[in-house]
Parts: sequence; structure tokens; C-alpha cells
Amino acid sequence: QKDIRTQGIAVVIASNPRNPTGQVIYGNELKELVELSREGTTVILDEFYSWYIYPEEGEAYGKSISSAEYIDDVNEDPVIIIDGLTKNFRLPGWRVCWVLGPKNLITALSQSGSFLDGGANHPMQLAAVDLVQPSRVAQEKVALQKHFKKKRDHVLARLHDLGLDVAVPPTSTFYIWLNLEKLPSPLNNGLTFFEELLKHQTIVIPGIFFDINPSHRRNLFHSPCHHFVRLSFGPPLEDLDKGLDAIAQVLRKVRKEGMKGIGHSYRKSIVGPISPVSGPHIS
Repeated sequence: QKDIRTQGIAVVIASNPRNPTGQVIYGNELKELVELSREGTTVILDEFYSWYIYPEEGEAYGKSISSAEYIDDVNEDPVIIIDGLTKNFRLPGWRVCWVLGPKNLITALSQSGSFLDGGANHPMQLAAVDLVQPSRVAQEKVALQKHFKKKRDHVLARLHDLGLDVAVPPTSTFYIWLNLEKLPSPLNNGLTFFEELLKHQTIVIPGIFFDINPSHRRNLFHSPCHHFVRLSFGPPLEDLDKGLDAIAQVLRKVRKEGMKGIGHSYRKSIVGPISPVSGPHIS
């Protein structure tokens, strides 16, 4: 609120639930975020993971999260909600999503989309109508939450067995924000961890890729995210186990052989001269 008032911030963009941490804000915290729009700024909320909410023991399945609950007047509150079929319905190839917000803004978006690409393809829009029927949505949410919670719990248990406990387990999305600080250097930074797993046909995303502060790109290890990697528990269980087996292999190798040859194939900083890179000529 202070920054909005003193710096004239025009737009606040946030995702909820949040990638890559797997966390979600709700209740008063989400209400306060919506109320920021009444301070004279536009709030844009990405709610693509709104169904990926994992209930605590004894709580019911089928709940979802949306800032729409706290909007008083859709045409007066400058809040824009973005959602679609990509995540909740697991249909990224359909390229169908929707935007909710004040009528004048939606009209402007519709006109811009029409000029740029003609909008979402019509056959998929028609096919989507049956998918978003309330009874179908209710069934899908319960099935999705049970399925992904099972995979989340499985991955967390295996990470625990490997000595990689997750301090803040994900309560939403299908991502785990894994802190590597307890591992020996240089395996305790996301780039090295990524590099070693790649040798075992396994991919994690280095945490620094999620740091949007441009100053940290000059020295990777100034980033507060460099000790983290993002894991996905989206794939089937058998594929997740292959990835977790790869992590176990890397850790066993380090315990047995030490750090020889690990973490030396990339620059830690772009400070100083950069040597030219030679490669094959293409004609």
C-alpha cells in the first residue's frame, strides 16, 4: 500500500496459487490483495492452479480458490482474473483460457485479441462448454486433488528418505520448492544440481530461473534462489520414481567419490571479460 501511494504503481501482477513455491494465499490475505485495487492500482491475478488445493487431514476435497470471492462489483473493482483449461483441466494444447474483469477492459482485450490473432480457436471453445458444466467441474476437482495429493505425498516421503526434507511442503500446484543448502558445495546450488541430474536423463529447474531481479543475473550466487530447485510431481508415479532414483544416484556418487568434476562447466558470474565461443560453421 505504501509503494502504491508513494511510487504510483499502476499494476500489481501475482499468481495464486503460486509457481514455483506451491503455496497459496487465501482468507484475509487474499482479501487484502484484492483491496489493493481500491487504492488506485489494477490487480492482475493468475489463477490457473486454482483447483490444485490439497486439504489437510479430515478436510473435504473439492474446494478451490479464487479472488472473485472478495470482489464487490466486477465493473468497479479493477481486478483481472486469468484462468483456463491449461492446468486445471490438463489441456494445454487446447489453448483456451478466459479473463474476468471490468466490462470496459474486457471489451478492449477482446478487440486487441481480434486484431492480433483472431482469438481462441472456435472448435475448442465449443468443446470446452461441456467441460465447464458445474457438475463436471465438481467431479474433476475432487479427482484431481486426490490424484495429485497422492503423488505429492509420495515424492515428499521419498525426498525425506534421501535426507532432503521440504521445510514448507506445497499446499497447492504440482511443484516442490526444494532447498539444497544442506548438501555439500557445489551440489548445493541449483545449477550444479540440475547439471548432475541431466547426466541421468532427469530435469529439475534451477531456482535462479525464477528470480526476476535483473541485477542477480550478473552474479548468479547473489540470488536468494540459487540454493533452490523446482521439482514437478505432475508426471506419472513411475516417471517420478525414475527421477527420484536419479537424485539418489547422484547423492550416492557424491558420498562415495566426493565433488571431483562437479560444478565446473558454467560461469558463476559475468563480471570480467568473456572469451569468444567457437563452434561449427553453418553454411
